[in-house]
Amino acid sequence: MNTAPALSAFERPAPHQVISNFLGFDMIERLLAHVEANQNAFTSTEIGQGGVDTEIRVSRVLRHFGALHSALEARFLAIMEPAIADLRMSPFDLGRLEMELVAHGDGAFYRRHIDTRTGLMDRTTDRALTGVFYFHVEPKKYSGGALRLHSILPVGQGGSFLDITPEQDMLLLFPSWAPHEVRPVSCPSNAFMDQRFAINCWFRSQRAS
Repeated sequence: MNTAPALSAFERPAPHQVISNFLGFDMIERLLAHVEANQNAFTSTEIGQGGVDTEIRVSRVLRHFGALHSALEARFLAIMEPAIADLRMSPFDLGRLEMELVAHGDGAFYRRHIDTRTGLMDRTTDRALTGVFYFHVEPKKYSGGALRLHSILPVGQGGSFLDITPEQDMLLLFPSWAPHEVRPVSCPSNAFMDQRFAINCWFRSQRAS
């Protein structure tokens, strides 16, 4: 039996989709105003239930969107079904939408990981589809911070990767099981508003009863 086609799937990065001009100028201005007003509320990002580990992840997170929450949620939900179809994923019943706002300053990164790990706080849903929306001040003051999509097989074992450069008002979508990482960010000023900002969004599938 020839297993080469099946094995080759593990050598390629997961399918992904990029949507440009996703939220528009007005929403980005509102998001930047929200970030600036709440910069002291950002906290060091934890690794699942394991707390902060700066060997694995360095960034800061804010988990409330104030008056922007409903509009953002509606926009993300509107693209869920088309994205599932475009990525050839199996359809799923949405349990809930999970969102967080992350700031990556100078030297920030997140090593290779997957998003499907579910903590003890949610036993009824699983992360199925990941969305990352990028925005920043203009002109852009940081460099680096590409999202690297990995194949399941490591590079040394025949695998490969693809780097996707963050762009203003860009949404990146991929299956939550896909291995990925955030490459190191360079932000020479290290001023908070000059950093790489992203909304991480997870479409969580409802578990069967």
